[in-house]
Amino acid sequence: MPSTPAVTLGLEEEVFVLYGDAQSGYRASTASFRGLARLLWSDWRRNVGGTASNFRRGAAAKRELMSSVEISTPVHAHPDTLFMSALSRRRELSRALPTGLMVPLGLLPGSDEYHTAGLHIHVGVAPDRLEAAYGNIARYLPVLAHASASSPWWNGQPSGPMSRAPHSFALGPLTPDPLNRFQDLIVTRRLGTIELRVLDPVWEPGRLHAILSAVYALALLPERLPWSRASYNRLRDTYHTGPDAEVRTLARELRQLCGFDPGWLDRTVSARVLEHWQADGEAATLAALDGAYRTGTWGSVGTPHARPGRWQGAAGFASYYVPKLPYMLKKVRAEHHAEWSGGELKIGEIEG
Repeated sequence: MPSTPAVTLGLEEEVFVLYGDAQSGYRASTASFRGLARLLWSDWRRNVGGTASNFRRGAAAKRELMSSVEISTPVHAHPDTLFMSALSRRRELSRALPTGLMVPLGLLPGSDEYHTAGLHIHVGVAPDRLEAAYGNIARYLPVLAHASASSPWWNGQPSGPMSRAPHSFALGPLTPDPLNRFQDLIVTRRLGTIELRVLDPVWEPGRLHAILSAVYALALLPERLPWSRASYNRLRDTYHTGPDAEVRTLARELRQLCGFDPGWLDRTVSARVLEHWQADGEAATLAALDGAYRTGTWGSVGTPHARPGRWQGAAGFASYYVPKLPYMLKKVRAEHHAEWSGGELKIGEIEG
């Protein structure tokens, strides 16, 4: 029988799909369900679990119910194949959604804590390797997070490179319980994987490959490196200010371990988006981001994005959300309420 890979990887990626124009405003719409439905019914078995949708909550949901859409990859045994799979899934989603601007940012200028998008990486290791892999990833998670930064706004104003992390309802500081779902790095109840939840969406192919390769290398390390929750949570405060000297020291360490380029912390998507927004305006920037996600190259591809009729949202809801509802309910129950089967789970810290 073939041996089980030492490390397995999977990826979940969220992206906003926006309709409208600068005059009427750009908004997400349940019409994007029609594209998800095309994917779902083209291959039910693969896409019932390989696509998802997110809603806003509270008062904002009354004017804009829809938030981001999500695609995920199959499980892979190497970052190179995961990377190619992620690009393939983007192309599939792009074909399924020929209209609407696909915007791979962690926050939009008008976002609130329920209107966010992220990149989640799942790491599977043997049970006896879980503690080491979790701690090694936690040590360098601030570096990887800063490299992914694409959420430059809060309350409509520039607010640091990675403003999603301190504001999203689904993120938070690390706690002694790694099964607690709404924190930056967890162990999942449903899959038993380590999940990096804090990363912003990453449209750049080179940046994405660098992050995936670093995560894989850290999970493979045979030794347990020093780390602590207090250290991570302290460095978490840099997400909305930019990397400090300690984060940059960790970045240089990571380069020595696996070749990760610390320059990714300086050339952030957040900075590029703000510069483009100020120079060329909202419409041109959103169009360039759409082209970047669809093709891997910054620049508009002329995607139509007129606001859809209400009937399109209703049709998409009926063809996608309703058929998937039993699966979604089962998944939510597993993610939030399933009993952990591996006994008492403790992730020890190593001071250094």
